[in-house]
Amino acid sequence: MRRNCPMNFAKLGQVFAPSHWVKSMLYKAQKRLEKVFSPWGKLLQQLSFRQRILLTFLPIVVVGSVLQVLIAGDQIQSMSMEFFQTQVEAEALKIAASLPEPMEHYLEGKGGQDIQNALSSLQFDAAWHYLLVDSNRRIIAFTLGDGYESQQVAEQTPDLAQAARGRTGVDIRPFAGGEDYLFVATPIYYEQHLIGYFVLSRSLTPLYQSIHQQWIQLVLASLPVLLLIFIASLWISSTILRPIVALQKSALKMAQGELGVKMPVEREDELGDLSKAFNHMSEQLDKILTAQRSFVNNAAHELRNPLMTMRLRLDAIANQTLDEGQKAQYIADLQQEVSHMAELVTSLLTLARIDEGRHVTNGAVEETSTVLSDIGRNWRIRAQQAGLSYEAEIEELLPAVTISDNDLRLVLNNLLGNAIKYTQQGKVGLKAYLEGDNVVVQVWDTGVGFNPTEAERLFERFYRDESVRHDYEGNGLGLAIVKAVLEQYGATITAYSEGEQRGAWFTVHLPVV
Repeated sequence: MRRNCPMNFAKLGQVFAPSHWVKSMLYKAQKRLEKVFSPWGKLLQQLSFRQRILLTFLPIVVVGSVLQVLIAGDQIQSMSMEFFQTQVEAEALKIAASLPEPMEHYLEGKGGQDIQNALSSLQFDAAWHYLLVDSNRRIIAFTLGDGYESQQVAEQTPDLAQAARGRTGVDIRPFAGGEDYLFVATPIYYEQHLIGYFVLSRSLTPLYQSIHQQWIQLVLASLPVLLLIFIASLWISSTILRPIVALQKSALKMAQGELGVKMPVEREDELGDLSKAFNHMSEQLDKILTAQRSFVNNAAHELRNPLMTMRLRLDAIANQTLDEGQKAQYIADLQQEVSHMAELVTSLLTLARIDEGRHVTNGAVEETSTVLSDIGRNWRIRAQQAGLSYEAEIEELLPAVTISDNDLRLVLNNLLGNAIKYTQQGKVGLKAYLEGDNVVVQVWDTGVGFNPTEAERLFERFYRDESVRHDYEGNGLGLAIVKAVLEQYGATITAYSEGEQRGAWFTVHLPVV
């Protein structure tokens, strides 16, 4: 006994949810595809790039060409068969049109001389045969050797069956030694009464031979095309690989130390873009290595000078030829040189951390105005100690900026320290205001300034403008550290001066959080 139970559609939806069975089917299909194509993938990995191009391109072209040959051959074969059939049908209709009166005379008992005269006037070769029967398929005439000699009534063949329904019948079947023949049967009418059938047949062997020749000609005609396609494939692969091979040779030259090597840019496609990118990489690598060599040389020079000074002082102290005043002075000099070296090493380590990406850049300054004012108060005291005026112009309630408190202090300490160091008399100042999505911080002074053409070089490592700053101590790393730190946060810094002894402006743009 069946019960009508309410269907739980929610549970049914959970069972047959697409996310359940679709994922399962996709996973199984993926595993099967991986199993099928994994050997091919491993094989492709072992082939050269040229072989991969040919293996990918040629099978597609060859299969396409073979399909075109097959389609064209099939169309030619169909058209040839259709023309052959039309030719036989036309001939059968023409002959049948001359037979109604002779057949009527024969059926009335007047003899078959008229039929014999009508058929004897026809010209047939050995490939043509005919059969003439009355409406009951009783044989009246036929071609000698067709096998009808011992028959009184013709078999009910498909072509005669179609002719009996009042239309031209067509059939293909083995005949006369096993060859395929095309049979065309046409009904014969006399005064709108069916009195018989005329069957005309022709061997298909000549047609088959002609079609076979056409297939051979079509295949032979396609071979030069395939050869041209193969040659074109080789040319295309060589064209694609030529810049890649040149790139490989250039890369090997670079590995051997020829950093100035360049790739010729002779094309505007993706390979041309690759050559341009390689040349750009070569230039940048050359600049980086040149900068590193310069950095090492400058660092060695900066370290060698204090070390030489320390060695001379230590030798003098060790010889015990100094009085107490000279000894105290030499010890003070040694302490100063140690401080200088410690500052240099700290700067080098800071740059190394930034270059290696180990400089921590998380955090933000929330109370920007307060932090800037706090930094300014410390430097106001130092400026006054140096006999300088200090001016501050900081907007209140500036928004938070994307830089940590320590890094902001590092940047401003370097900039304000330089401003005081390079200003003998006059003023230094700190200005901060909001401009769009950035907080702009400016440090300015009325000191020695610099040549405007040297503005960009001020941020290079170990660079010092000796024309105006040769009398001032320093290692040339402070501004390089400032720029490197700011770039970690997407901030920028620019330098401006109207010329020597006309002061300097350093402008920092800090992105707002």
